[in-house]
Amino acid sequence: MIKRLIFILGFSLVFALSACGDPVQDDLLNYINNEVKALEELENEAVTEYDSVIGENYVDDETTYIHIQDVVIPKYRKLIEKLEEIRPETKEVREIHELYIEASNMQFNGIVTVLAAIDAQDYDKINEANQILNEGRELMRQTLNEIEDLAKEHNVTLTDQ
Repeated sequence: MIKRLIFILGFSLVFALSACGDPVQDDLLNYINNEVKALEELENEAVTEYDSVIGENYVDDETTYIHIQDVVIPKYRKLIEKLEEIRPETKEVREIHELYIEASNMQFNGIVTVLAAIDAQDYDKINEANQILNEGRELMRQTLNEIEDLAKEHNVTLTDQ
């Protein structure tokens, strides 16, 4: 359900420079290689923990509810707090970062809605949660696409590590 693009984090991107003195290029490099890269483990943990109790790993509502409430939500909340501390220097990178925060918040809200659905035993609420999670994934894809476009504009080559 939340097998989301872990956006930049899951890609562990490495950059190759082809020009110097470009503030957007420098900011993008710092953003990916330092700021966001530092959060990769936390995001992977949150997503893995969520995946461990949904879909084919689902055991029962109580187990899912307790695990999401006690493990997933705190990890995801910490991730969002750390993301909100990041302050890119250039407008172009800031706009992408804001989109990433929005996508992460949407994913978080979807997970919270899953808890509410379990608590209320409301299948319509599960559908609502799935819709929110799908919208979050779409925003993650949009964020990645915008990173790729900005990288091309500023002569940065993205490669998987």
